[in-house]
Amino acid sequence: MIDLLNIIAPVALTIFVVGVGLRLGRFGVALLTKRHPRGVSPTFVPMPRRMGVLAALNAVLFGPFKHFYRRSNPTWGRGYLLYHVAIITEVIGYSISALIVFAAIVLGRPVPDVSLHLEESFNYSPANLLAIIFGNGEMLQARFLFGDAAPIFIGITWVAVGFAVLGNLHLMTVLLRRWSGAVVGDIDHAAKGIRTPGRRPWDRMLVRTIIFFIIWTELLARLHIVPGIVYFHALLGLALFVLLPFTYLFHMVYNFLAVFYAVRRRMARTIA
Repeated sequence: MIDLLNIIAPVALTIFVVGVGLRLGRFGVALLTKRHPRGVSPTFVPMPRRMGVLAALNAVLFGPFKHFYRRSNPTWGRGYLLYHVAIITEVIGYSISALIVFAAIVLGRPVPDVSLHLEESFNYSPANLLAIIFGNGEMLQARFLFGDAAPIFIGITWVAVGFAVLGNLHLMTVLLRRWSGAVVGDIDHAAKGIRTPGRRPWDRMLVRTIIFFIIWTELLARLHIVPGIVYFHALLGLALFVLLPFTYLFHMVYNFLAVFYAVRRRMARTIA
């Protein structure tokens, strides 16, 4: 597995960088284009008050769940919230870990050797570096990355893993029952009894299955049940990197831009 990771990692990262670069082209144009939400028509009566930043952010992030998904598809709604709390925490942890590892390489400092369980080595192979980053919930890697704060980091990420397990089980249930995009509950009194069929998109099924195994391989690695499982965990993580530019996962990249403009529209009351 280590040799396989060493071969695949450079190829996977190249595909990821090129794919994201190509997809981000039009968003780069959007960033360079000055946009000014027109807001509400001045003849609109009564004129709504301008919304504050925090209120607008709350409306963008939680409004759809509160007003639609919680009622139309409760299983998906719960899974969506639980999973995103987990994934945001995990991605932040992986990103910080990657930056620390990169800094250590640039400064020529030793890093742990995960396969040999050594606290210090100069094993800069892709497989070892990925095992440090994706295995940041294990004590050897966490102590290198976060020092005395390692137990705190591990504790926080244990909570995130719990959320990930629950959230992903909800979302897998939705996909397996063809509830993705379906209305299975009453949205309001006017729409009482209205139901729409769902679907089972191949890309969501593929990604959700990979994430399912990522979560459980992380659990096995943290509990030290299967030796070396962290490398398989890292391999699955690389698979998501390769898929990200070409599937719905790309929303993780452009969501920041989308949220920014959505908040501006909310503040200007372009969206009621």
